[in-house]
Amino acid sequence: MVEDNLKLLIVAGSSLGIYIVLRTLIFPLLKRIAKKTNTIIDDLFLEKKFLNRVSFVAVFTFLNGILFTDFSTELLDSEISQRIISSLLAVFLGLSLNELLSIFNNASNKYEALKDRPIKGYIQIVKIILNAFIFIIIFAILSGQSVTYYISGLGALTAVLLLVFQDTILSFVASVQIGQNNIINNGDWIEVPEYGADGDVIDIALHTVKVQNWDKTITTIPTSKIISTSVKNWRGMSDYGGRRIMRSISIDISSIKFLTFEEIEKLKKIAPIKDYLNEKVQELETFNSELSSGESVTEQRNLTNIGTFRAYIESYLRQNENLDTENMTFLVRQLSPTNQGVPIQIYTFTKTTDWVEYENIQSDIFDHLIAVLHKFDLRAYQDGIVEAAAMKNLHFNEGLEN
Repeated sequence: MVEDNLKLLIVAGSSLGIYIVLRTLIFPLLKRIAKKTNTIIDDLFLEKKFLNRVSFVAVFTFLNGILFTDFSTELLDSEISQRIISSLLAVFLGLSLNELLSIFNNASNKYEALKDRPIKGYIQIVKIILNAFIFIIIFAILSGQSVTYYISGLGALTAVLLLVFQDTILSFVASVQIGQNNIINNGDWIEVPEYGADGDVIDIALHTVKVQNWDKTITTIPTSKIISTSVKNWRGMSDYGGRRIMRSISIDISSIKFLTFEEIEKLKKIAPIKDYLNEKVQELETFNSELSSGESVTEQRNLTNIGTFRAYIESYLRQNENLDTENMTFLVRQLSPTNQGVPIQIYTFTKTTDWVEYENIQSDIFDHLIAVLHKFDLRAYQDGIVEAAAMKNLHFNEGLEN
């Protein structure tokens, strides 16, 4: 009895010694060596949580080995003790493998090739499978049955398992499709109207995709819905290097007219359209001179203030250093008239994709264009009393008094 107690004390002391040596000597030494290397992966492997679990794996591996040596005692030889030690070994081995998978996930965020990939979803499905097998192994050890006995019984439960893990299976399939087709990546700006999501993807997990909206709220979307609903990804804009401006100014139809000679001469003082007007006047004079003397004035071609304004916009935008009018689509076009006037639409791209800079550039452009309208005797459409006053060339207060 005394001998067994002595052996038990030696085993307990040895187990504690193994744990202390690993945590105070070996692991700190490995950490110091890892800090001197240029690789990231070794630093990740030496995380405190992972090392702690590995320490317990070493301890219970030692205890499990003791069972087959002369140091084994009556207490250790008992079936209950053997099952408990083996179960704890399986538990900490499973925890270590889980932490190892987490390390792989963290490592993927450190490498550019894997940084934006939905690795987390794959790792989570591996964790589910791993934990299921660890659970079966532990249950088999504690019950005294073989692992194959329980695994073979899973076949009869296939229908139940499919029902229980239906969402997990759908999410896994979706994760594979998202990764293979490169639908979304971490950091992408996406819009999912069905879920009210409009912002950056911050996490792609097995079951959910998290989007941080521009108001800093978080929208959680089921991963399986990403491939079955409408998702607008703005990554193409970022990769292209330019952000689109597509906005219109609605011109009041009543302010559109032909330009007189005096008005044309006055507009020639505006530098961006001087050459345009000279060329256009010469072109129109040549065309009109070829008309027979019997032709009415309406058959002649004339410059309009809205057409000249379009030419001014095009020239003005081409001189804007913040726009890429050479390599990207550039249009200044007139859209179909509506009950709110004639829209003049600008379609161009900025050289930046930064939201704040983009809005400043766009605002500066339209500030200028709206302010310069009066030089062409044009008015922007305004609804109601304000429009009626503008048509009579009255101040707003005068229009109200009448």
